Amino acid sequence: MSLRRGCWVFIAIGILLFLCVGVSAAKADEVKGKAETLFKEAVSLYEDGNLDKAFNVINEALKADSANPDIHDMAGYIMMDKGLLDGALKEFNSALVLNPRERTSRTGIGWVLFKKGDMKGAEEALVEALILNPYPSMTHYVLGLVYEQQGDYEKAVAHFKEGIKKYRSGKR
Repeated sequence: MSLRRGCWVFIAIGILLFLCVGVSAAKADEVKGKAETLFKEAVSLYEDGNLDKAFNVINEALKADSANPDIHDMAGYIMMDKGLLDGALKEFNSALVLNPRERTSRTGIGWVLFKKGDMKGAEEALVEALILNPYPSMTHYVLGLVYEQQGDYEKAVAHFKEGIKKYRSGKR
């Protein structure tokens, strides 16, 4: 093969690779856009109390983009509210693998462990969530429930009050 012909082959291969990468990037953007749309729809359905439909939509979002920690986090809350505690725990942990600082997933783990009766594990998860972000009112609320269940009413009331204070100041 002549040098000139070899250059043209090399250029043609380069163009094909460039086009493939460009098509792959466009396809990835399309998939992420679909996942984001599905995620927003699931959040809206969840907030409206339509758990069954939210569950179906969030599962579609997970299929579209399994690398998004927010989708796993939302899936965990939907599953928890549907009583699918083991599935919720799996989704919260998946979110933490993708983003170890995902405080809402840590709160979710604490809430699931509370619902499963593991007060010690719930307390540990919720305290970790508060270390990451001391403001979320929901974390204080669930930690208050844990302390109430353990009979430590002083700590329970303190966390309930702190949760109300944070909520009123807009730190949800």
